[in-house]
Amino acid sequence: MLLGVSLIDFISVEASERFQDSKICIERTEGTTRSPNILLFNCHYGSGHKMATQGITERLPECNIKVVDIYDEPLRSLDPMRDLAPNMSNEKLYNDMAKKERNTLLNFAGKIGPKLFFLQRNNVEELLENFIGKEKPDMIISCVPLVNPMLLTVAKKLEIPLLVITTDIDLSAFCYGFENQDRYKYSKFRITVPFSKVDWFHKFGRRLPESAIDSLQYQFAYPTRLAFSEVFEESILENLRSEYQIQPDENVILVMMGGNTAKAASQYSELLLNMTNEEISRIVGKQNKRDKIRLICLCGDVKQKDNQSLMTQLNALNCSKNKRNNRVYIHACPGTPRIAELASLPELCTVISKPGGSTVNEMIKKKVPMVYHVSRVPLDWERGNMEYGVSRNLGRRFQISGKLNQKTKKSFENALIDTFALHRDIQNGNKQIPEAKFDFTKNLRSTVKEMLSCEDPAHE
Repeated sequence: MLLGVSLIDFISVEASERFQDSKICIERTEGTTRSPNILLFNCHYGSGHKMATQGITERLPECNIKVVDIYDEPLRSLDPMRDLAPNMSNEKLYNDMAKKERNTLLNFAGKIGPKLFFLQRNNVEELLENFIGKEKPDMIISCVPLVNPMLLTVAKKLEIPLLVITTDIDLSAFCYGFENQDRYKYSKFRITVPFSKVDWFHKFGRRLPESAIDSLQYQFAYPTRLAFSEVFEESILENLRSEYQIQPDENVILVMMGGNTAKAASQYSELLLNMTNEEISRIVGKQNKRDKIRLICLCGDVKQKDNQSLMTQLNALNCSKNKRNNRVYIHACPGTPRIAELASLPELCTVISKPGGSTVNEMIKKKVPMVYHVSRVPLDWERGNMEYGVSRNLGRRFQISGKLNQKTKKSFENALIDTFALHRDIQNGNKQIPEAKFDFTKNLRSTVKEMLSCEDPAHE
């Protein structure tokens, strides 16, 4: 997919005007300029890479960006089941297991898969070199884990700048396979770290290979979608309140779990409806004029029968004879692309979601506390996102395992008490979130300019 005639067209004009003063271009020897050609590798394992891809392309509207699923195009031959039996492809199996929260199996695959992948290293490098050699990009951007040592070998050989933009706070998977050898030293190579070295390195950087550490670029910010950097007018927020029927006496909790919405939304709805008035008061704060809670559950595409059924089932819970309070309202509705607008509502106190890289960092950008949903076993590559959020007092971990009992309800109540209090501190200016100020747009554009050196490369 070549961006410029793609799903991002609708923001291209606005973005071009916004970045016009610092236009990225390559100077030809005859004195003219042209747009850089950038090869952007992503993959369709989960949705985080797609969100990151959008965040990157939105900031580089004047560049010719070709987005390539690295496992679907150059490395397709490594997964023959894609053609023989698409339902048994690695990507399909991964996404199905993720939706069903088969995290133990996914973690096992995450340990064995990279080792098997690296046994084919020479073949991978050959496939990448052939593909990249034909494309002749001015620059390569990767937001894919595991493949980066091979990409670096090829980029260095072809003298093409390589920027690895990470999509998790723990960079282990993005630096997997790097060895402490001179072969990885390349002046046109960078790996982004979203946060400051002081806050990040002790927990996540010490075990990385030296050859990767030398190329880290700190405080780069996360590739959040551009809308999460926007400040929305009050009229837009008021329309949103009307659309979601948010009342002046209601606090909002947003549940968005992707493919896991059905089970999780039902569990969180049941837990809240079974709380007493005293428990609800402890969550919202006893002096709070907003003394009720609206639980908004995004149910995805309701044209699909299962999602429509889920939405109906959840909304019917409001009439349940078993509920113990009248201060919680379950609002199940279709999925929406307007997450950034919802996250801008001052009455949104908590987002409940898995600790995926994009979701965690987009909520950090919007200064919205999170309850990090864990079902029995966390995914290894998402664990770092949650640990960073908890350590920086940006959210709370909540694990559902087994039946919903009194202990589970008390644990959930405590998590919400903490995130609601955190939300009040943020709204009152008593809690600062330095990470929200990091400027991905500025850092990306200045890095791309510097790595391209604004000169026509010799390989063209």
